[in-house]
Amino acid sequence: MPDPARPMAASAQRPEPGTPQPEPPAGQRIRELLDRLHGRHDPDAAWELGTCIDALTETLKEGTVQMQALETENGQLRQRLQRERREYVELRASMDELLDLNELSDTISSSFDPQDIMGALMKLSGRVLAYDSCGVFLWHGDHDDLRPVAMQGGEGLKELVFSLLEDGIIDWVVREGHPVVIEDMGTVAQPGVAEYSFVIIPLRVRGRDLGLYVLHSVRAKDEFTAGQIDLLGVLANQTAIAIDNARLYNDLDDTHQRLKESQSQTILSSKLAAVGELAGGVAHEVNNPLQIILSRVQLMMLQNRADLQLLEGLRLIETNVKRISRIISALLGFAGHNLREQDWGAVDIAEALQQAYALIKHQLDKQRIVASIRCDPDLPLLYGNMGELEQVFINLLINAQNAMPGGGKLEIGAHVDAQGMIEIRCADDGVGIAPEHLERIFEPFFTTRGDAGGTGLGLSVSYGIIEMHRGTITVESEPGRGATFIIRLPVEQAMERPPNDAQ
Repeated sequence: MPDPARPMAASAQRPEPGTPQPEPPAGQRIRELLDRLHGRHDPDAAWELGTCIDALTETLKEGTVQMQALETENGQLRQRLQRERREYVELRASMDELLDLNELSDTISSSFDPQDIMGALMKLSGRVLAYDSCGVFLWHGDHDDLRPVAMQGGEGLKELVFSLLEDGIIDWVVREGHPVVIEDMGTVAQPGVAEYSFVIIPLRVRGRDLGLYVLHSVRAKDEFTAGQIDLLGVLANQTAIAIDNARLYNDLDDTHQRLKESQSQTILSSKLAAVGELAGGVAHEVNNPLQIILSRVQLMMLQNRADLQLLEGLRLIETNVKRISRIISALLGFAGHNLREQDWGAVDIAEALQQAYALIKHQLDKQRIVASIRCDPDLPLLYGNMGELEQVFINLLINAQNAMPGGGKLEIGAHVDAQGMIEIRCADDGVGIAPEHLERIFEPFFTTRGDAGGTGLGLSVSYGIIEMHRGTITVESEPGRGATFIIRLPVEQAMERPPNDAQ
């Protein structure tokens, strides 16, 4: 039986008559034609060979054109890629700049401390460019007084900047009004020495020259980019505004505090004046009959020496009458009725402190209180009442003694402060003063020692005396850490003031 697969295979290999044959590849066809022409003349083969070569040439031309188009497109893509890469780098740099500005803004908005603000500026400047040292210099007064207020890095920058100031370079930069890069001539063309440059940025706020921001960097002048200088200028200008605002805020806060203190002193002075006027009138009315009572009691004591029981009662009356008399004397002193014109003159504060201490020294030693007095040797004399000032110092020493029942340390000092006033400080390490009592400590009759016989007049009288000398008396204290009384006396005003003005 014949195999049916074989005839089918044979028919698949032999094409049907009239079926078009596939065109062989151009290269294969050219080789076939070359074989036909080899050694014999065949016009049909030669013509067909020329046709194939022409077709191949056209194909090559089309391929060349397409390749050139592809190369052009590829070049455009490379340029686009490079452009996008540059834009990405610039965008990244812009984002870094925004982050730096944001960090500086956060510091500015969260702090009114100029040192914090300037520290943030110097820290962020290091991200923009590497520097060896930098500093912020502010003008004080005119442009001849330039002072460093914040420095970072090398200590020699201050001298370098002052050298630029002497050479007139700083004044030129200020007139230019924008950041300037200047070569450090001390390092230019020096063999074996790295070349340095200064970046000097004027700090201007609301048309005022606030100061300068200076960086000293290890690079040549031409190596700085415009973007770096511009960014440093923006950072420095923001810092200048923040420094100026911080100054204004601190000045406003200081003014507010002085106003509060002035108001408190005015209120207290009004209270003292009213109570003093009342106390003076009452004291005069009470003092005369009180002296009569005291003299009669003392007479009865002399007449009844044998009657011990009566004598004991009379002594009790005498003790309390004398106590009332002391209160009356304090009231008279508080009212200012014992200040006489002839008692005013030149006062040596150091001598007044020594005399007051000599009167209280025995009590302080007995209570195991170690006291020391330190006065500047060149303290000026002031015009005042020696006895009244001694009374103030005695009151302060007694208060310190009462604050240290178990002993302690008492330091007394006097010097001339920065404003030209004599400042006396009396500091103890006793029990201190409760915060709720600090504002009332100088009020008349206010005392925390009522059970121990305190009248509440000692500090009130002291306040009035210091006020008559046109001075101030304040106190600083923390519970359990002692108290410091501070007296400030204006020497020049006190010397020029006539004695009657004290009354």
